[in-house]
Amino acid sequence: MHIVILADAVDNQNAGIHVYTKNLIENLVKLDSQNKYTFIHSKDNGFFSGQNHYIVPRGNYPGGESVRRLFKIPRLIRRLDADIVLEPCHIGPFRLPKNVKRVVTIHDLTSILFPQFHTTRNKLIHKLLLKRSIKKADLILTPSETTKNDIENLYAPKGKIKVVPLAANKPERIPFGNPYPPYLLYIGTIEPRKNIETLIDAFLELDIKEKLIIAGQSGWKNEELLKKLKHPRILYKGAVTEEQKAQLYKNAKAFIYPSIYEGFGLPPLEALSYGVPVICSSGGSLKEVFQDQALMFSPKDKEKLKKHIQAVLKYPQNRQHKKINTWENTAKETLEALINLQIS
Repeated sequence: MHIVILADAVDNQNAGIHVYTKNLIENLVKLDSQNKYTFIHSKDNGFFSGQNHYIVPRGNYPGGESVRRLFKIPRLIRRLDADIVLEPCHIGPFRLPKNVKRVVTIHDLTSILFPQFHTTRNKLIHKLLLKRSIKKADLILTPSETTKNDIENLYAPKGKIKVVPLAANKPERIPFGNPYPPYLLYIGTIEPRKNIETLIDAFLELDIKEKLIIAGQSGWKNEELLKKLKHPRILYKGAVTEEQKAQLYKNAKAFIYPSIYEGFGLPPLEALSYGVPVICSSGGSLKEVFQDQALMFSPKDKEKLKKHIQAVLKYPQNRQHKKINTWENTAKETLEALINLQIS
């Protein structure tokens, strides 16, 4: 079986879909020697060294990305004689021969359910193309039952939906020591859906010695939020490397994730893998995934969030963490779904 994975997210992102795509590829290649894998992406990247991969550059002209995705990539896939094409990032694959099975991973439907939190471009792409991607898919992968239910309720897809949970792992090297004063931690994209302002307001109303560290790449619609991050009790780190992120998790007094809606929620899982107490909103799939492992609050319930922060600082060992899923397991479940699709 020849499996082609559209791997732009490895080149062009640093957030959850990048982490998912990169770890999925690494572990599929490691555990599966029976099938052939080819990766299509957009620019030079040492990650693909030694693998079957093709670079299809992004066109630096109006409509260049549409030409790339609708014509150049489908033409390459036909030449490769693929059996299955997997798009790990919501939209696609496009214009494939009928004998090629289409698989798409849909992490969440926030562009549809909460359009006010997204850019105009993102909203337009999802509004125009997501329904078609779901309709054409032979198999849809999702990280949670919540996202599966959202898709079924809104689109009634013909293809099967398979829930494959995400995972967390630690880098091989974690910097020694802790250069920061005692702190609470948030890691994630700096954008409205993450509800960081509620966290900041709750934190600043508490008379505690800890700082609040916020780390993550800057997203969109965040001008007012970035101003709040300049408060002297808040340390804004911006985008961080995997090693820096590991150091932040390892030394945090607690990790707080106030997101309004998630299709899974990788950062809380990563925090749990370090044994850090987690305070997590119940938005979207977060209750489904973390209700037995974290202190939960409704996304806009600032008072309950404040109580949880105080409780975690007073009784830091009040949660027992379950075994954390591994990316190897995620890859195994994905491969099983792909094999079942091919023989069906």
